[in-house]
Amino acid sequence: MVADKKRLDPAIKEILKIGGILCAICASVAFLLSFVNAVTLKPIAENEESLRKNAVVELFGSDTVVYSSIPCDRGDVQGVFVVSDGGAECGYFVSVTPFGFGGRMELVVALDPDGAVLGVKIISHSETPGLGDRIESESFLSQFVRKGSEGAKVDVIAGSTISSRAVAEGVSTAVSALSEILTGGVEN
Repeated sequence: MVADKKRLDPAIKEILKIGGILCAICASVAFLLSFVNAVTLKPIAENEESLRKNAVVELFGSDTVVYSSIPCDRGDVQGVFVVSDGGAECGYFVSVTPFGFGGRMELVVALDPDGAVLGVKIISHSETPGLGDRIESESFLSQFVRKGSEGAKVDVIAGSTISSRAVAEGVSTAVSALSEILTGGVEN
């Protein structure tokens, strides 16, 4: 009888066996996912930078523009950049990531040297196809051109109110961030 107590119940053996197999599978999948992440991290970053560069080229109307980063410590701004063409400063662009209906979206807002909006380009979003993705239309985005911080007061797209307001908020954030940098402080 004492010898029987030292032996594991067959049901417990089966549970431990299945648990061990599941642990091995989870560890293998975790390793595989980390490997895929490591392999794709650089190409994804390069692709995002290429999309940003293409947006800047399109918004400034020249394929010879170059840009360099300006320090900005606002959490709602991905980056602020001064844009030059042929050595002459021609404006700025601000990368912002407001929340839309489908989650974060990335916008590039081009601004002239005085801080007025030259154009807006949506780099990425997860808005509903056929409805929320209408924020990419030229008729919607053109509303922001030549506006300053009042960019939030635009006509929203019916059925895409949250997405439209997110773009307006992103443009307003970009204008505000650039204004803070150019004036050397927080706007009142």
